[in-house]
Amino acid sequence: MWPAIWPLAMTDLGRFTKAGGSLMVVAIVGGALIPTLYGFLKDMFGAQNAYWLCLPLFLYILYYALKGHKIRN
Repeated sequence: MWPAIWPLAMTDLGRFTKAGGSLMVVAIVGGALIPTLYGFLKDMFGAQNAYWLCLPLFLYILYYALKGHKIRN
């Protein structure tokens, strides 16, 4: 999935290309950290309460799928 998202996210960044690339790398690393944090929260508060951690992430993915991915001309 990342090879498809990367060029869409980098389009038209201009002088912010380095910062955008850095944020994409952080997003990839977040894919390793969020499940670990979810597991920790699940053990402490239960699976349903730990799910609240993921909700904002899923909402952002929905936004990106519907509107944020569009290439500007």
